Amino acid sequence: MKNKTPFILVNSLNINRGGVTKSALTYANLLAKNYKKVYICTFLYQREYKKIIQTLYDNNSLDKRVAILNMFEDLKLSKNNKKIIHSVKERKFVEFKDNNQKNPSYRYYKDGLYVKYKRFNESGELIFIDYMDGSRQRIIRDEYNSSGLLTRRRHMDKKMKKPRLDQYFDDKEKCFLTTWVNPKTVKETKFVHFSKQPKEYNSLNDFRAMWLNSVIQNVDEPIFMIDKRGLDNLMKEMNHPTLKKVAILHSNHYKKPYEKGSEIKQSYHFLFNNISLFDKIVSLTERQKEDIDNQFNLHNKVEVIPHSVEPLENVKETKSFKYTPNTAISIARYEKEKKLDEAIHAFKLVVEKIPSAKYYIYGTGSQKDNLNELINKLGLQNNVKLKGYTNDSHNKFKEASCSILTSDFEGFGRVVAESLYAGTPVVSYNINYGPSDIIRDNIDGYVVDKGDRIDLATKIIDIFEDNELRERLSKRAVEITDRFSSKEFKTRWLNLLKNL
Repeated sequence: MKNKTPFILVNSLNINRGGVTKSALTYANLLAKNYKKVYICTFLYQREYKKIIQTLYDNNSLDKRVAILNMFEDLKLSKNNKKIIHSVKERKFVEFKDNNQKNPSYRYYKDGLYVKYKRFNESGELIFIDYMDGSRQRIIRDEYNSSGLLTRRRHMDKKMKKPRLDQYFDDKEKCFLTTWVNPKTVKETKFVHFSKQPKEYNSLNDFRAMWLNSVIQNVDEPIFMIDKRGLDNLMKEMNHPTLKKVAILHSNHYKKPYEKGSEIKQSYHFLFNNISLFDKIVSLTERQKEDIDNQFNLHNKVEVIPHSVEPLENVKETKSFKYTPNTAISIARYEKEKKLDEAIHAFKLVVEKIPSAKYYIYGTGSQKDNLNELINKLGLQNNVKLKGYTNDSHNKFKEASCSILTSDFEGFGRVVAESLYAGTPVVSYNINYGPSDIIRDNIDGYVVDKGDRIDLATKIIDIFEDNELRERLSKRAVEITDRFSSKEFKTRWLNLLKNL
């Protein structure tokens, strides 16, 4: 372990995220206590990258011993911390405020022509400037970070109204990278890197591989922990002689209906077709390990390391705390695969039996309008509420009588563990993977057949109507910290990396 250096590979990090981001931070914080150097490598352009990372450090989500590397930031020719203030007023321009926007936004005219558009955030920092031609068509968008520095210039296709070419700028506003963009798909097709030895790259994969090889070239024993399947194909391009590679599975690898025997998702094809490139595969559940072993005969290559459930710091627990009766909760993205419509339909049956019942759904996503439409259609406006994102999931769970999970699939079901840790029983569909590995049926919650809305509603009603049952389930739920302990999580991960 002495000379080994873990690198956790994810697309990006952000402040308010669950799933893979939470896992990456958990791995990094654990390893920072046991390795001299730990890195998280990210690959996406983020306008406010520096601000995001600093916030993660400041709010103790990320150990300060963990170094974050971002491909776009790392390849900059010049870096500094200067700050530029952009004002609304400009000489020789006439501006009009756009009252249709939440953030302060302005249209600018010169010699009678509409020539540009500016948007600021609530703190008065410039976000972007759009430049127009004489026919009011947007031709360029300049994006700025919170320091007021130009970070990206997007040259727009007039017909498609999407970018055709992007320029990326360093902290002296010198272009260090140009990408050709397909305006139909908004996918990059060519990269031109203006380094000491300028070079063209004909794919995103080639460009990422160049950067990743440069990151590890002087590291003795790097270990890649690959958290996103879209990064697996980079492993074919790595040329470090002692590099070890660990693929971590965070999701179900099957296509719909997401069960054993279904087709493999496209995003998993490279991994399962190139197993020899990887030293270990980590699954979060025993059921997924069994399915993979049986189909691909991987045997000793797959390890099971579930997420841990760690006691939260700075959470005030009071013996007098009372949950709210007849209240259910879900914390999930408002996306189709979370099947929140199933939960809402089931809750209609609950309300028919218990008219005062409440169901609060916390999250964000593309299905918000559709879910609200369903709530109105079923006449549940007074019972079911979409509450938006919460960063206080622990107390939201504690306030509820039970939580509900109706996803099409999960990788582990972190929200199940979080609910049990809060002492809140879970009623869940039996899906691949997670719920049946975490919930002990009729001990700390219930697992019902996938799609069985009637049984789902019945179990929720049972918990609502029987205080003694809810109390019994709740007392056993908190045993989750023993069953998925941080000590066991730490031991398994350190042993795996040690033996690579």
